[in-house]
Amino acid sequence: MKNALIILLLLSFCTCASWAVMTGFDLLNRRGCCSSHGGVCGCSGGSAKCCDGTLSPTCRCD
Repeated sequence: MKNALIILLLLSFCTCASWAVMTGFDLLNRRGCCSSHGGVCGCSGGSAKCCDGTLSPTCRCD
């Protein structure tokens, strides 16, 4: 019973940690660069590529 509780707690922690990381990345992508174009989804020719397919005129990437 004790082992099952430990496993359940670890799974809960991993789920919460994964959600926090993904939410954090999503918030960063939606601020500034491509904020009105669905966030940043990649890089093309040194410019940030927005999720709607447009290129950011001001944000650069490597």
